[in-house]
Amino acid sequence: MGELGTRKARLHWEKYILPVFVAGALDYELTLVNDTETINDVEKVVRGGVHSRVAEEIKEQRRKALELEEGNEELKLWRQAIVERKKDNEAREIMNRIGRTPGEANVSSWKPEPYPGIMDVVAVGRETWVEVINGLSEGATGSLNYSVPPLVPLDSEARAQQEENRAISTSDAAVIDTAGTVAPSAPAEVVAPQVVDYDRFDSRRGVGLPAAAYIAHYNLTGWGSLPLRIWHFFHDQENVDLYARQALQVVFESTRRPARDAQEVIDMGRDEETQPVWEGQSLDVVVDPAVAASLDIYDTQA
Repeated sequence: MGELGTRKARLHWEKYILPVFVAGALDYELTLVNDTETINDVEKVVRGGVHSRVAEEIKEQRRKALELEEGNEELKLWRQAIVERKKDNEAREIMNRIGRTPGEANVSSWKPEPYPGIMDVVAVGRETWVEVINGLSEGATGSLNYSVPPLVPLDSEARAQQEENRAISTSDAAVIDTAGTVAPSAPAEVVAPQVVDYDRFDSRRGVGLPAAAYIAHYNLTGWGSLPLRIWHFFHDQENVDLYARQALQVVFESTRRPARDAQEVIDMGRDEETQPVWEGQSLDVVVDPAVAASLDIYDTQA
């Protein structure tokens, strides 16, 4: 059901959508989420990656909005601590890469400046659309509490710890209690992650959501679709007309409007699920009615 990887989605993007975005001088950021697992030597996509990414981006905008409010200095201090921790972890990861592959590690830590605000989201295919909408809903209504990332251990520190543990295990480290029995060694201390309580400051006023656009991706597979695939190989104008028209509606924003209701959002692209590759299955859109009421969409099906 759905894509078995990002290869077909990427080819679809490069062939039908990218030329339109480039010709329209549209600023965009391409995100490929390719979380896979191998079962019986068959690689399949693990769903939820797009959902998690979109939800976290919306939550991050809500956190930043809270940090700017008067009286929330505590959150500003936590933000500074989190930023410093992330910088430390990036530096430690670079040091680990240098130690593992001398002369071959890429030590560049330059990153482009993030886009100021939230970009509209273009979902290619029904499966991506479902995860985008579910992610938007969770991001707008879910908990904002944030776990401070733990410090990435350096390989040198790990080796030193291993040597220390080895030295202890080979030495006479048995502990005898007053009764003459060997006392069990204490388990290693597990440090609980520090959680920043953003929810305590959140009044659920919400944050502006990006508009969402759906561009179809009909994935023709199986022997039954072979004649149509051969036809499209020599006569691809039908696909060009469909997908390029939808991409143009995004570029010109000609069909951007508020969603009529939650049902319209849920049904967007549902006809893809009639393709044989879906095997009669379907995906559930879980969207809060309040989120659907405040969501703008590009009506690419018009």
